[in-house]
Amino acid sequence: MMKIYTALSILVIGLHSGIAQDAESVQVKGEKLQINSIQTPQFQASNVGEKRWRPKDWLEVDLPFEIKLANAAGGRNGSLSVMTVNYYIGLNAQNKEGKFEVIKGVFNYIDIPASEKCHALAYVAPASLRRLLGKDGFTTSDIKAWGYEIMVDGKRIAGDSSIGNAWWEKGDSFSMNDGVLLAKTDTPFGILWGDYDVSAKKN
Repeated sequence: MMKIYTALSILVIGLHSGIAQDAESVQVKGEKLQINSIQTPQFQASNVGEKRWRPKDWLEVDLPFEIKLANAAGGRNGSLSVMTVNYYIGLNAQNKEGKFEVIKGVFNYIDIPASEKCHALAYVAPASLRRLLGKDGFTTSDIKAWGYEIMVDGKRIAGDSSIGNAWWEKGDSFSMNDGVLLAKTDTPFGILWGDYDVSAKKN
């Protein structure tokens, strides 16, 4: 009988923990997006032959942020199971219809530690940049605007924009390019920087 009561107690505690970790129990302080140019990393390996190639320029998005959890959700020693980030990168380039190109990406980051400085990363490949910008690489003048939304439990709890409003909601004015942003694990940078950034869940 004691074993049954113990098992039931563990189950109830687990249920309460899951219920407590919703949007109301999480606070997120997001900083400005850092958008940089970064070249393809070069690695050396034996017994694979040699291929000559020239490193190209990738676009890297780095979102610094920190979360705080209510005591019922784990407090300073807790972790958030999943957090969704919607990215919007407006480019200073237009399509044939005269609409500005916007890169959109949606990522689910998992197991985020509370009360620590964290980073979320995303990338745009050189081939995608060439298609959208009509040239190789990019400079800061190629970025017209940026924005992001942080979602927990389907609710927006934080966000920021370089021009002070949710400009991406004016969908008719832009050409949205969904799926262009890549998670770090889907790029040559996947094995780099250890625990610098939080992990993105694969769909």
